[in-house]
Amino acid sequence: MEPYNYSLLNEKREVRRSNTYYCRNLIWTFAGALVLYIIVSSRRVKEIPLSQEEIELLDNDTTISPLFKAFYKCAKPKLLPFKGDIKDFWYNYASATEQCDDLGAYEALDLRPSKNRDETKYVAFPHRNENLTMVTLGIGHDVSAEVGLKTLYSNIEFFGADPSPEQNKDLYELNLGGKYFQYAVSDQNGVSESVILEKEGYQKETTQHISIDVFFKNIVQRSKIDILWIDIEGNEYAILKELHKNGKLDREGVKICQMNVEMHKDLNDDPNTEMQPFYDFVWKVLDDKKYVLMKPYFVVFDRFRFIRLFIVNVGDKECTDLYVK
Repeated sequence: MEPYNYSLLNEKREVRRSNTYYCRNLIWTFAGALVLYIIVSSRRVKEIPLSQEEIELLDNDTTISPLFKAFYKCAKPKLLPFKGDIKDFWYNYASATEQCDDLGAYEALDLRPSKNRDETKYVAFPHRNENLTMVTLGIGHDVSAEVGLKTLYSNIEFFGADPSPEQNKDLYELNLGGKYFQYAVSDQNGVSESVILEKEGYQKETTQHISIDVFFKNIVQRSKIDILWIDIEGNEYAILKELHKNGKLDREGVKICQMNVEMHKDLNDDPNTEMQPFYDFVWKVLDDKKYVLMKPYFVVFDRFRFIRLFIVNVGDKECTDLYVK
């Protein structure tokens, strides 16, 4: 009788052990994936569809831009679940509406990116060659995006405002060839507190303020601002409320064709003072049917949270004739 080869038995045991481990790992992987799916699904907020009557009213109104109609139909159902809750609205806005950037109607816009040190700005290019007016509110020691834009489209006159001349004046005038003004632009005239960027970082200081309508009419002396970039550490909300129909800018006959805006939070002790005006701004935009909000981006920086938006005026004929194909 031949001796039994115990090495074969060991090999079979190893194969069975390996198969057992494989099956066990497969089960745990599947279970983990299932739990993750359940968690994500439970957190996913279901859209609230528009009523048929609302859709028909929108579609039948020939005064409303097709771009706005597409934006409204996409964004509003995604935002309705957060209506009435300013905190959820703030934290979910960007993720809820980012899918609306791929709308076919937006092919009518020739969008180009222009980067600075830490973000990407967007510009809708004109479809005919015209001299453009651009305003930067809050220079922040960086004009690389403006310089990049000037390289892409040279017929732009630049105006910049920042309450701190340190670096900003030379950058805007010498590097860019624009005109610099030492103001904090907001909704008021006079002396008030501002958050400004110094060598040591952001500081609160008392600075000279000028209201947005006075700045455009008396300093820039333009009634049409083609491109507006706003990064002014909290003062943006005071300006944004003037953009709506019958707002101060509208009453003064000032139109803004497109904007990049940074909406800040956590600059004040009470975050509601920042989340509430953002909430109000978005719902007023949906009511006005004048602007589309694009490229939402939620930023986490240290203890601060902010939202970046690209905003296009699709309700003013002078703007749409130049920027919408």
